[in-house]
Amino acid sequence: MSYYAVTVTPEGKTSEEKMTIKEIAIKAGVSIGTVDRVLHNRGRVSPDTIKKIDQIIKESGYKPNIFASNLSSSKTYTFGILMPIHSQDSGYWAIPELGIKSALKELTMYNVKLKFFFFNKYIIQSFEKACENILKTNLDGILIAPVLTEQTGTFIKDNLSKKIPCVIFDSDLPEIDYLSFIGQNSYQSGILAGRLMSIISKEKGTITIVRVIPDDYHIRRRAEGFIGFLKSYENIKCSLYDIEESDNPKIFEYLTEKIVNENKDLSGIFVTNDSIHYIAKAVKSLNNKLNRKINLIGYDLMDKNIAYLKEGIIDFLISQQPYSQGYKGIYTLFRAIVLKEKVKKRIMMPIDIITKENIDYYYQYNS
Repeated sequence: MSYYAVTVTPEGKTSEEKMTIKEIAIKAGVSIGTVDRVLHNRGRVSPDTIKKIDQIIKESGYKPNIFASNLSSSKTYTFGILMPIHSQDSGYWAIPELGIKSALKELTMYNVKLKFFFFNKYIIQSFEKACENILKTNLDGILIAPVLTEQTGTFIKDNLSKKIPCVIFDSDLPEIDYLSFIGQNSYQSGILAGRLMSIISKEKGTITIVRVIPDDYHIRRRAEGFIGFLKSYENIKCSLYDIEESDNPKIFEYLTEKIVNENKDLSGIFVTNDSIHYIAKAVKSLNNKLNRKINLIGYDLMDKNIAYLKEGIIDFLISQQPYSQGYKGIYTLFRAIVLKEKVKKRIMMPIDIITKENIDYYYQYNS
């Protein structure tokens, strides 16, 4: 939503300087959603916050932009979301879905609607069916998690480019023409994990990388960054294992035993996604047979990952703020398509290191 500040010149004339709801939020030190709730007198906002926002509006002489004020009576905008079913990857996809739905609550008054197209990331036909349904639906924009890199790239090139504005999140597609990407620098994330592992492994032993496939772009880049950082250490050797169907605990149990048996000087395991809790469970069950600590690093604040982190089985988790990615994805479409604002091509998320010492103070659903 946009607002205008009216300024009186020495000649007695007035001039209008456009100001966005985002700038009001920055001045007040609150979120865009909070300002929106105050402006439209809906939802719970503390009296102090209401007073602060009202004071900013009063002192600056803001007047509503007629276009923005009339958005609620204009056309309906439908945004599609193409993403894996939220139960996959240990329930990871439920988190960005929460962020997406949170953004929708704030934008419903502007006649923004969402339509989800879920698919099973391990069944190509499921993805293809979801894409078919998208093409049968009249969409104004679409938010996509391109976990199937090749298939998603082809779908966007053949069907969406220059037709439907597309925002992607979670994993990048560098060769694709999209409106905006929201996510981490995956290679740098891998480098960070490698640095952490070099410290806790005391720069020696075999470090295993478990790469979960289908390996989309950011999974590959994480592994490449990790290996690239550690290759300069003469006393560290890296071994790579691929695994399919990351929601099958038996496969991880078998793989962990295989890794331990094949790498007698094993000092650490790095898992390229949120499935680290499966490895942690298997490592914990092997503790009586092991005479050393196996260091574990993985991704994301799933409940099971947090439990093993607090127990000390997992050493570090790297958070990519999936809630914020989903939230920002919908708002990016809204700003570009509804408000006709220019949006950033790349919205980079921080690479957060989470330990058992700071997990209780980390707010993972920060939009």
